[in-house]
Amino acid sequence: MPGSRGAATRGGGRVAAEAQGLTGHGVRQDQRRVARPARVLDPGNVPDAVEIRVHGVSGTPPADVLQIAELRPVGGDDTARFLRRSEPPVEPPVREAFHWGNMTSGSVSKALWLLLAPFGVLNLARYTLPMLVRTPGDPRTEERRGARRTADAVLRLLGLVLTLLLTAAVAFVAIDLIAFQCGNDMLCTSGNSWLPLSSKQPTSWSWRLPLGAAAPAALIWLLVRFGRQVYVYPPPTAAKPEEWPDGVGALAQKPFWATSPRAPMLRLFHTTAAVALLAMLVAYASVKPVAGLRTAEGWEDDALWAMFGFAAVVGLLCVVLTAVGYHPRGEKLKYDPTGRDAIEIPMPCLILRRSMWAALLAVMVLAVFFGPHATRQATGKEPANLAGFEWAFNALYLACAVLLLALLVTTCLLRGVISTQGLVKGQRPMWGGLACPVLASFAVLLATGFTAGAAIQTARLLGSLVQPEETPPDDEPLLVLPTVFHVTALLWALVVAAAVVSGICVWCFRPGWVRNLRDRVREDYPGTSPTELPDRTVARIAEAWRLAAVKYRLPTVLLVIALTGLVCALLQGYSACESLVLGKDRGFTWIKDALYHRVLLGVKFFGLADDVGAWALTGLAAGLVFLGMRAFRSPQWRRGVGVLWDLLAFWPRLAHPIVPPPYGGRAVLSLTRRIQDKTAEGRTVVLSGHSQGSLICAAAVLQTAALRSAGKPRALDRLALLTHGSQLTWAYARLFPAYAGYPVLRDVYEKLGGRWRNLHRWSDYLGGPVLARPATGRVRPELGAWTALDGAEVMPKPSDKGDLWLRCIGPEIQLRDPYRVVAQDDKPEAPLLKHTAYYADPAYDQVVQELIDSVPGRPSAATRLRTAVARRLRADRRPPGRRPGGSPKGWPGG
Repeated sequence: MPGSRGAATRGGGRVAAEAQGLTGHGVRQDQRRVARPARVLDPGNVPDAVEIRVHGVSGTPPADVLQIAELRPVGGDDTARFLRRSEPPVEPPVREAFHWGNMTSGSVSKALWLLLAPFGVLNLARYTLPMLVRTPGDPRTEERRGARRTADAVLRLLGLVLTLLLTAAVAFVAIDLIAFQCGNDMLCTSGNSWLPLSSKQPTSWSWRLPLGAAAPAALIWLLVRFGRQVYVYPPPTAAKPEEWPDGVGALAQKPFWATSPRAPMLRLFHTTAAVALLAMLVAYASVKPVAGLRTAEGWEDDALWAMFGFAAVVGLLCVVLTAVGYHPRGEKLKYDPTGRDAIEIPMPCLILRRSMWAALLAVMVLAVFFGPHATRQATGKEPANLAGFEWAFNALYLACAVLLLALLVTTCLLRGVISTQGLVKGQRPMWGGLACPVLASFAVLLATGFTAGAAIQTARLLGSLVQPEETPPDDEPLLVLPTVFHVTALLWALVVAAAVVSGICVWCFRPGWVRNLRDRVREDYPGTSPTELPDRTVARIAEAWRLAAVKYRLPTVLLVIALTGLVCALLQGYSACESLVLGKDRGFTWIKDALYHRVLLGVKFFGLADDVGAWALTGLAAGLVFLGMRAFRSPQWRRGVGVLWDLLAFWPRLAHPIVPPPYGGRAVLSLTRRIQDKTAEGRTVVLSGHSQGSLICAAAVLQTAALRSAGKPRALDRLALLTHGSQLTWAYARLFPAYAGYPVLRDVYEKLGGRWRNLHRWSDYLGGPVLARPATGRVRPELGAWTALDGAEVMPKPSDKGDLWLRCIGPEIQLRDPYRVVAQDDKPEAPLLKHTAYYADPAYDQVVQELIDSVPGRPSAATRLRTAVARRLRADRRPPGRRPGGSPKGWPGG
């Protein structure tokens, strides 16, 4: 969702850049400087209002938000900052840009977060639970508390399993595939000279386990470092962190946006359990005999088994503490005085973590001297695949399936907690209130796919990955993978087929809305002749409308893919359960017997499906690596990768502690503070949120309303809200019913006293109507009755004043796109703007001014004139080159 671009503005007026033909792609940097208007002090034009523009995803530059090149920072810091034009205009309002994009785009580390996408999707799933956000003292929010707490526990355990799955995948690739299987095969070592391994040097076997284990150990260390990154720091005067009410907060509660005390503890449990799993794998591989290797014997064997048991106990303890969501409470809850973490970790937990690292080191030392050694020179035919890895993957895959079933049951118990009375089908919680297990299934699908994809890609890189029942070639090394990876490859072929069929159906049957769509397009351009609005232009606009309507069918596509992922996860769990209990996989054997010899168009069906799934997984893994490498080299690619984290990293860490640092708290609290500062000066503030910025603005309004109840009424009374290109209704309200559902949106509208307007275009492929919808049927460009957010029935009322055209539907306002189809003397034809450049539409300024005028109790004209004269005198007395001070990190004050 790129930020808004369009015609440049001159003060509060409209635009010289259009005459230069620069619409559609924004104004070039060297042409944004425009002539300044004469300084005329008029009581009606004294700037007593501030418009704060909040961009959407992708880190849109402030110069594109304000359409001004000469900007100066007036608040915030390098992470989240407020900027305005270097010399403020005389006419109201003063425009500021709130730039929060540095938190999600622009650095290499943020691009590399893409590799941990399953963690982010699972954490996102936590906020889709259909629950009532607990409010202290409100007994209604205690309804079905047991089911909600159970769902939280299941999500935390599922997050722990995904962390262990990542650790096991890296350990398998580094230790089993590279160090032992390839290292024990002369064909593999000779064909991969970059590997520092040789089967002709038996002494090198002593160091293969510790060298291979270095990769997963480094991964765990990186997870610790990544998980500590935050954007909300404790205030210097705070004595102790604020606890969430039962771990569940709301957008209006300030503790919700602070770093949860659970997050540091969950990170400790995740990483300690990962170390325990690594120690168990290394110890088991050192004592379990495999073909061609000699393992530990005597007291060394007993010592390794003792380390294995200790690691198992520690891992089980981490599982229990993760399930209960343990964190220090009461007097034990303190900020970390060293500043390395959000809270001070209790000493028993630190001892647990350090002892597990010490146990891993002890296992490594024993493995070096008494671990697997070669007893004979390798033949190239018998791979030395270590014991333990297949058992670990089967256990983790089974845990994913069991936890998904438990999450599905608990979510079904929560359905009905949020009332849907009076809501039509398109307003109710998405996927029947089962969005949480749907997204969790998608996260598990990605995690298992990444695991199998990494192993398959590495096997293809090193040697030959031979399908079951096939004879390997004599001139290529044979590498063995766990059976569950072949199952995953086959099931991913099913996922690919489901995604392709769904995409084709959506494209072929994309909605046309109304029968005579082209006639409906012409109704938005009254008085325009067919010569001025030719059929090809109408067809182009109508096609943009149809493509924009596809977003309403995206939930169906995601549902099909996620349900396919749920089925795949359950089948993987069943296959893993059979392998654990019976020692063999009867399901996979049945699939081979049923499909292996079937031929489709001259190709074996089994081999085709296995190859399709394997290459899909390989392409997925390779694509992520490619994105990370491109993001390392190109700032534009870093912005593109940052778009994903703009969507995933808004919410605090709750289900998984190792997700991109949440930016929502920093953005919302910084914007709320700016509102307080500006309204305290007696100014009217209009928040203008585009796309994802609309969610930030709505949360800031709720935060401001909470301050009103604390004895600060002026901020909310002098506040208005304008959203555009927003997904608040069709996506956020349905996906997050407990946090951004329709009751919450109505609450925002009522707290503002109706001072909220939303702009939408039918060509916008991401935004849509928010404050009204058609009284009957789906959201479509009908001219009949609409129902506003407050329940009132309204009729569309068009207003046409040349370029300034809009259709008012109560508080909802429709803009046409393009807003100008007939070129004038100094104004060219406007392009299709779709999701961008709402600021460029001439109706935008009028809506902002109407919101400013709707704020009650504005200062009189004489008061505004005196204030403006005083400010001008202070500015004239300021020595040249001197900047007003005040803000952190050297930013000048506002």
